[in-house]
This record gives sequence, C-alpha cells and structure tokens, in this order.
Amino acid sequence: MKSQFTTVLLLILVLNSVILYSQEEKKDITYDETPKQIKPTLFASLDETCQTPDGMAVDKKGNLFLSIANPSTFETNGAKILTFDKYNKPIIWFDQLPLHPITKRVHPMGIEFGPDGNLYVVDNQFFTRNENFSRLIRINIENGKPKSTEILVEGLNFGEAIRWNKNKAYITDALFENRRTSGIYSFSLNEMNQGKVILTKENRSKYLVSEFVLKEEVTKKTIGIDGIAFDKNGNLYAGNFGDGVITKIEFTESGAVKAKNVVFNSDKLKCCDGFFYDKKRNSIFIANYENNSVYQLNLNTNAISLIWENDNNDGADGQLDNPCETIIYKGNLLVVNYDTFPGDKNKEIDKFHTISQIKLE
Repeated sequence: MKSQFTTVLLLILVLNSVILYSQEEKKDITYDETPKQIKPTLFASLDETCQTPDGMAVDKKGNLFLSIANPSTFETNGAKILTFDKYNKPIIWFDQLPLHPITKRVHPMGIEFGPDGNLYVVDNQFFTRNENFSRLIRINIENGKPKSTEILVEGLNFGEAIRWNKNKAYITDALFENRRTSGIYSFSLNEMNQGKVILTKENRSKYLVSEFVLKEEVTKKTIGIDGIAFDKNGNLYAGNFGDGVITKIEFTESGAVKAKNVVFNSDKLKCCDGFFYDKKRNSIFIANYENNSVYQLNLNTNAISLIWENDNNDGADGQLDNPCETIIYKGNLLVVNYDTFPGDKNKEIDKFHTISQIKLE
C-alpha cells in the first residue's frame, strides 16, 4: 500500500508541474501603455539605384548587409546586396544575383547568414505577378567575398523572411493562393546541399511548419505571416503583417512542432513586418510598416512597448517611412524604410531612401 501511495503521490506532483509549466508557457503578452518615444536619427542614405531596401543581416565579423529588391525600378536599377564601410557608407557587395529563367528578374527580400557562413537570400518573385515562382538563393562566400550562387528552393509564392535554427532554414511565405492563408516552411541544410528542393502540391506538407489565417475582420488586400525570430530557447515567434497577430511556436528536440499559441492579438498592433531577436536584451524588435512605428517585445517581462511612431514622413531626417526590417548593429537599433508603395499613413513615394537608427536606453 505504501508503495502504491508513493507512486500516486509522484504522479500528482508530476502532473502539477506539467500544468504549471504549461501555464507559464502559454502566458499571453501584454501591452505596455507607456511609450518610450526614442526619436530615430539618420543612419544611412541610399542613392537612387537603391529605391527599395529590405532585409538586413550581420556576419560573424560584424559587417552589415542589406538587400535591395527594387520591384518597381528593376529594369533601370536592378537588384543587389549592399554592405557598409566604417563610416556607414553603403557599398555594392554583390549585384549578380541569378535571374529567374522565365521572369528574367530577381527581388531579394529577407537575408541571413547560415551556419556554413554563406548568405541565404529569399527572392520574392511575386513582384513579377507569377504564382509560386519565389526562390531561396545561396551566395557562396570565400574570404569574405561572393564567389558563386545556387538556387536551393523553388516554388514559394510570396517569399519574405528567413531565419536559421539548428541547421534548418525557416522561410515565411506571406501569401497562399486563397489570399487568406500564409505559412512558414523549413528546409534542412543537409537536404538543400544534396540538391534543389522544388515545392509542389504533393510535397508542400513535408516542409510546412505551420499555416496562418488572417482575422475575419481584415477585408483589404494584404499579406499574412511576415517577420519571424527565434529566442534563446529555440522558440519561434511569428508576426502577421495583415492583422498584427503574434504566434509562438515551440519545438521538440527533433524539430517537430510541440505547441502553437497566439500570444498577442490586439488592436494596439495591427501590422507586423520584420522581426529581430536581440539576445543581450532578450527582446524582439518589431517593425510596423503600416503605422510608421517600431516596438520592443521584451521576453523578460512578456510585454510589448512602443519605441517610436511618427506621422507621414519622407525619412530624410531619420524618422520612419514604411519601416520594414529591424536589426541590432553596434549596439543600436537600425530600421529599414521600405517606402515603395503608398499606404494609409504614407501617402506618397518620395526621393529619399534611408535607414533609421535608434539609440536604445
């Protein structure tokens, strides 16, 4: 009897610990009503050939890189990857990205360095008005310089962001064919090294991590899942561009989805574009494209706070102008200003193409 009682007691203790752990993991994110209001300054101005800046990445040596997609001006300006000198002056690093064989265009969006030290680039072919033409490109690097390129994945629709975790690349596809659903795919480095992955209707489920559906009240034409970031524990946070909903995905050791929970769903944040996780602050920095604002999701306090918001602006003085991407560089928060299509807050496209800088407290 004593043995049976001890067993039952242990089971109760285990169940209680599981329940407590589950409650902690599913704790929703709150909104901090006190804005920081740290005014941005100008980090860098880009010339007229760089009219649509987007993704940023920093290599192991601390060098900053920026993708230039130019969907509206590709015929005259092309697409390219920039880097920056010690004076924060932009320099063309690579402008020979492989053109799609049918569209004869390439539009680099999200970029990130992989575990092999090479640069991985999401090519958004949806700008060419073709379905499922988007690709993942690898720029092979030797001694810090681009040596060659490879097409690793084909068949994405609206390719956006890329993040790496445990030798797997996670890519957001912000618009499926029904225009309400979007998703995240993952591809292992090992499989991509063995040959090109071509997504089809038959094999998509093999690579699909999760699907996301826009909220019913969203009726305008927009896109879905966009920014993604992994925290220090390997949890994936994903933000929806069209409605601002943030979802947290947890994984097993093998990489299978263990849990998926909406952790923020509020009118306080109606749009999520780029995400960047800063380990030092244990925070995710979020660009709100629609509202000319940028936020900090502090994972220590589980709260979102507004860092800065401004009205319609051309970005010439460093204020936000359709902010699309965030990154921490030399201790400061950089925010890329997309400024390519007019919207609710930004009424016109101007001649300034800029990156903003915010000196965090």
